[in-house]
Amino acid sequence: MDKKAVVITGGNGLLGKKLAMHLCKANFMVIVIDINEKSKELPDEVEYVKFDLTNIDKYDSLVAQVKSITNNLFGLVNNAAYNPKIESEQGFGNFENLDLAEWNKEITLNLSAPVFLIKAFLPVFNRENNRYCKIVNVVSTYAIVPPNQSIYKNLSEKTGIQILKPAAYPITKAGLHMLTKYLATYPGCKGINVNSIAPGGIENNQDQVFIDSYSQHVPMGRMASVDEMLASFELLLSDGSNYIQGQVITVDGGWTTW
Repeated sequence: MDKKAVVITGGNGLLGKKLAMHLCKANFMVIVIDINEKSKELPDEVEYVKFDLTNIDKYDSLVAQVKSITNNLFGLVNNAAYNPKIESEQGFGNFENLDLAEWNKEITLNLSAPVFLIKAFLPVFNRENNRYCKIVNVVSTYAIVPPNQSIYKNLSEKTGIQILKPAAYPITKAGLHMLTKYLATYPGCKGINVNSIAPGGIENNQDQVFIDSYSQHVPMGRMASVDEMLASFELLLSDGSNYIQGQVITVDGGWTTW
């Protein structure tokens, strides 16, 4: 009960799992929220809540479950997001063919859910003894710069299918970072550090044609490994970030410098 508790949404995904493991080793109490069953890769000590974050009208129930686990909630990492994989045709294509259902799906999970989740958890944070609590929003380099559609050109030629990054993902991530800035200056968030992390492209068994194309646009000449993201999260969840407010830490190998 003395451990600081951190909620991670989307904790079954590539980044979420690694972050949960890392924070457990750093002596945090980790509570994962995910729509799927608990991954076997997650440590036994991770508390797990299966919940569909698009059911925003049921957040009172979600908060009650978290409160039944801990009265020492200290941090929230908004990591869950819908981001179609390039290996799938679904969700990739021309702006002219934008589908309203797909658009609404991303808006709900990527933007509306973090907004209302923070609202629901604000009264639950343990701000006793004037300690700082932490909110970390996982955005993207696409919250800072638009997608470079040329990185998909070679893969499009290989597959014979035109691949273009759709509009909803970067727009929702840019909105999420503006939420970070808004809350950082909001009186009701006094005593809470609110910041963003913008990961660059993480290598995860993509087609080598795409990996090579992406890497050519990175000053460091490669994609990231998921492990290279973790220290930045630990910083923003530690006392070392007590004077960091409303900022985005970009972990992208220099992608956004060009």
